[in-house]
Amino acid sequence: MSNNAAIEALSAFQASDKFRCEEPQFTMLNPSRSSVTRPWEDTLNRCASDLASLIQVGASTAKLQSCIAASIGSVKKPFDTEDREYLAYYYDQLGHCAGLRVGPLLNRWLYGPVLGTLLRLFSRD
Repeated sequence: MSNNAAIEALSAFQASDKFRCEEPQFTMLNPSRSSVTRPWEDTLNRCASDLASLIQVGASTAKLQSCIAASIGSVKKPFDTEDREYLAYYYDQLGHCAGLRVGPLLNRWLYGPVLGTLLRLFSRD
């Protein structure tokens, strides 16, 4: 993926509505109130902006991964499983926009270090 395409994808990500249960896999969710999801949206959009800035200066893949990891780490992990999965979905989208594979990082965040490592070890991809 070219840098310009990645920056455009990140810009489109920022402009998109989030946490509205419009994605096919989330149509059965009961969305959290916007007062709950708004800080997460802000964090996701800030991460997209930071990624775009890093891509513009030609940052390494490790720096891009680190940016996403720091953003995930800044989010207070929601107690609601649906909200955690929704956040993971958006971070995965950010990874795709930037041309990164963030599955192992998200598994560690969602399921903890032990199960996240096992999932990584036994993953087929």
